[in-house]
Amino acid sequence: MRSIFYEAKKHLSFRETWVGYILAVGFLIISVKNTVYTIPDVAEQWNNIFQDIYTYGATLSAFLVAIGISRLMCYEHERKTDAILYTAANGRRLSFLSKIGFAVLYCAAVVIIIGTVSIVIHGSIFGFENAFSDIEYCRYFINKAPAVSNLVYGIVQYLFLFLGVLYFAGFVMLVATLTKRTALTICISGGTYLALLIYYLVGSSFLRGIAIDIADTVWRFSFAGFMLQESYSRFPILNWTGDWNSAWKTVLLVIGIVLAEGVLLWQLWRKKDRK
Repeated sequence: MRSIFYEAKKHLSFRETWVGYILAVGFLIISVKNTVYTIPDVAEQWNNIFQDIYTYGATLSAFLVAIGISRLMCYEHERKTDAILYTAANGRRLSFLSKIGFAVLYCAAVVIIIGTVSIVIHGSIFGFENAFSDIEYCRYFINKAPAVSNLVYGIVQYLFLFLGVLYFAGFVMLVATLTKRTALTICISGGTYLALLIYYLVGSSFLRGIAIDIADTVWRFSFAGFMLQESYSRFPILNWTGDWNSAWKTVLLVIGIVLAEGVLLWQLWRKKDRK
């Protein structure tokens, strides 16, 4: 636990971290302000809360992860202290576990803060009316809506986001381990998310035939698909389309991907040790 605390101290010493925090706070304030408005229909108010991740939550999470995690795996190499650090017994293993632990806690903090701010501010507008009533509108699970309350489903959505953010964080850490350059890692990881987001918003209108099938499959398996909630409900290649009862399958899928990233990351980390 103490080693994770040291990773957190290093994280707070990065200038790009504080610049990122300032930009993120400004973006969150503007986004929340632009999406808060009064609607007579309470069910529609809850539906607006359910769209917060799609509107700004996923992209803001991706930005904070790209800024906050990229230097995590590059720090010792860029400071030329890795040789000294890893002379300790189990130094490589301890450092790896500390970085993984910090990354998980960082991702959890990002999602919790964004989710809490969004739900509390938006819900307070209409006094959280019908918070414990069954949801009426559900954009994602169109075939069979979840038999849960509005508030519970709002929280579940952020748990889904957390898994997607872990997936993206694993990607960022893999890129950082391979490139050993913070700036390059930020550009690659941020650029990849941006490319996937652009495809999601407008890309399908420019593709035809098998090209769109391939692109859509890549999208569904990508971290962006899970962060934007789409991959949990619609996975045509696996015949999962809009059914809440199939959501557990995609949850297991993304957990498996995250674990695979961790195994691959550890193999790359160990490989560096043998050189």
